[in-house]
Amino acid sequence: MSTNITNITLTVETCRDLMVLGAKPEVDTEISGIGAILAFLLSAYVTFAIVLISYLLGSIDRSLLRPVDLYVHRLPSQRRTSPSWHKALQQCVLLLSDQQIVTGIAVCIAGFIALRGHISVYHFQIVIMLAWMSSSVHLSALTMLGEYFHKRPGVLGWRIVGMLVLFVLLLAALVPTSSNLWATWYLHDDTKDDERTYWAIPAKCFYFHTWGEGINPDAPLSYLILIGSYIWKIGALFKTSRNIFHRRIRGPYEYFLERILHAEALKASKCREKQRSLSWKYHVAMVVYVVLLALFEFSASFAASLWLSYVGLVYGTIQIIIPRQQNFWWNHQEDKWTFGQIVPLVLLIQPIGAVLENFKVRGHKRKTGRDSIASEDGCDSGSASTAMLPPRDLLARHEQTFSEMFAALEVIKPTERSIETLDHQMPFYTSVIFTTLILWIHVGIAIISSVAFWIDSISLGYVTSDNWYYVGIGLGGFVAAIVLWTVAFIPFSRVFK
Repeated sequence: MSTNITNITLTVETCRDLMVLGAKPEVDTEISGIGAILAFLLSAYVTFAIVLISYLLGSIDRSLLRPVDLYVHRLPSQRRTSPSWHKALQQCVLLLSDQQIVTGIAVCIAGFIALRGHISVYHFQIVIMLAWMSSSVHLSALTMLGEYFHKRPGVLGWRIVGMLVLFVLLLAALVPTSSNLWATWYLHDDTKDDERTYWAIPAKCFYFHTWGEGINPDAPLSYLILIGSYIWKIGALFKTSRNIFHRRIRGPYEYFLERILHAEALKASKCREKQRSLSWKYHVAMVVYVVLLALFEFSASFAASLWLSYVGLVYGTIQIIIPRQQNFWWNHQEDKWTFGQIVPLVLLIQPIGAVLENFKVRGHKRKTGRDSIASEDGCDSGSASTAMLPPRDLLARHEQTFSEMFAALEVIKPTERSIETLDHQMPFYTSVIFTTLILWIHVGIAIISSVAFWIDSISLGYVTSDNWYYVGIGLGGFVAAIVLWTVAFIPFSRVFK
């Protein structure tokens, strides 16, 4: 049988033969040319860098920030960039994120059209990862531009439609990756003239076929991350969905624990030696309450969006770069700088020009006193800053301990809760235990993702990485660590007094 896939008709029998023999690669510079990939990666990383820098400089609208961002990460209380630069950066992120979503949809459609032919596992892998990175970056960009979209709901509408289209395309594109043999066979052959590789097998062969090797255990994890991230970040754009989360998911847990804390603190308040009389039920409930509060608040923070983008970018980069390194034949053919590879890179200049033009126009308006958007920002920033009182003042105002605060607390029912931070939770945000728990979450994400990336880099193309196993162990160890850390703080933290 010929291993040149262009000259064969794909059937179950021919696919089975190719699984044994491998196939000879064919070049596709439109998908995996050096210029096309570099343009996509640069656009994604520049978008992420702008969002990260805006976050560190305090240029994110305060209405998008949570107590974790304001009190733990200590973001600047005022923007360190001028209103003109702030709007210019917003415009740049808007253009780059739109470019990401359009390119992601286009590359997915091109990949599915190519499935009618003989697009290889290698090229379809790049299609999936480019679309994955596009989705990840665009989600965080939408989060940064939340306030911008709230004032322009019509502008948000078509972008949500675009994200849902890309979401459906990604779900369909991930189907062949469910096979345990997807992107794991790398043919070693001592014959220098033999260019056969399992990366060149048509991706169509893996649609709804596992070839007797079962389902890749990492496949459900990919679907879980994709679906979860979409629900998480798109849902965060709308106040209604955030209120539903607080009332149906977060609210019941907090209500249950607050009732226990209130009852036990009330009992202790009737005793003279109050500190000694706090029961073990109070301490157990407080440990669970503080840990859940840290997890809920971190997941709602802007920092969590940055982590989501970072993990998606690095994961996608590994899944593109490692196969290119393994397939030297493709590298030689697809690394040529032709016209089609230079154009995508040149087009990246457009957002930079838009930023400079936007900055110049807004700078002129500001000088003439007609910068309405700048004054609009000032009002928003001021109202947001006064909406959230300093947490230390709330506790110091009555000079209460936490147990006294819970003893006097009127527990709010889940159906009456909203996205607004509750007054009795504010003092937690400046406590040492809460700050260290947030730091633990950062360290846990960094370690777990780094281990998963390292395993991916050494196993890709040879065996399944079994990331689900290591992620599961990492999450279990992480939860145990933060619970033990919180328990160790009981004798020392003011939260438990």
